[in-house]
Amino acid sequence: MLDNVDAYRYMYYFIKKNVSLSEFEQWLYNHDELEEILGQSEYIEFVSRDYKGKYAYQETEKQIKEIITIGYFEQERIVSYLSNLIQNPINYLEIAETLYDEYCDGYSFLRYIAMTYITTSDEYKEMLKQDQIKLQDYRVLINKEAVRLLKFFERNELKIEVEHEYIDLRKHEDRIELHSINEMLKEQRDS
Repeated sequence: MLDNVDAYRYMYYFIKKNVSLSEFEQWLYNHDELEEILGQSEYIEFVSRDYKGKYAYQETEKQIKEIITIGYFEQERIVSYLSNLIQNPINYLEIAETLYDEYCDGYSFLRYIAMTYITTSDEYKEMLKQDQIKLQDYRVLINKEAVRLLKFFERNELKIEVEHEYIDLRKHEDRIELHSINEMLKEQRDS
């Protein structure tokens, strides 16, 4: 049985384009409990929509954004990327690239990870894919930063409110990636 969080998470996946419009429509019809979760009027609006219509995607997206708290799921997604970065050497460079994109879209707390990734040459990235020892060395300081950021999320000092907007309650000295990136990058070069 579907609960509120799982239902809202699936809707979030739709907004993030991880679920197609036809998959979303089918999901609605396969889960009668959504009427209780969403309330009758929201549910009826969803199930009565013409999902083949020209503006069906935009209408569905708009309705979802009025229902769910996007920040909760955005934070869950970013925390998952940071955790996977630490735990998953197989997709390491792909995850780092995704975090670079998230930095460019507004998550400035990812600056160190993003700058490290983008300043690594394409040739070296190809070498890292082949040489696990070099990849292990490359991961050390990035993983250290990922652990540091995860601690701030755990303590609610970093909190994502909406997509690409967050509240930063860290002390000034803890925001080193914002005011002293050169010091962080120097540590990387020296190691």
